[in-house]
Amino acid sequence: MKFLITGGAGFIGSAVIRFLIDETDHQVLNLDKLTYAGNLESLAGVSGNSRYQFVQGDICDRGLVSKLFADSRLAACGRSCARYTKS
Repeated sequence: MKFLITGGAGFIGSAVIRFLIDETDHQVLNLDKLTYAGNLESLAGVSGNSRYQFVQGDICDRGLVSKLFADSRLAACGRSCARYTKS
């Protein structure tokens, strides 16, 4: 299965991603805006894994999110972003 994790560079999201990559055979697509809470260094151990993909972007970008869902054949989506605001 392939999972989309939003806010995956944050504290909780990176822990979920590391678990999925280290302990399962699942694929992970990480969508993160990389604001104050995002830190890609927390994912250094999985960044080279072929089952992991990072996309820098905003969950409020409807076009980007629609494209990710259409292109990725996702099985599940988890939201772990620190803040969600729509202006």
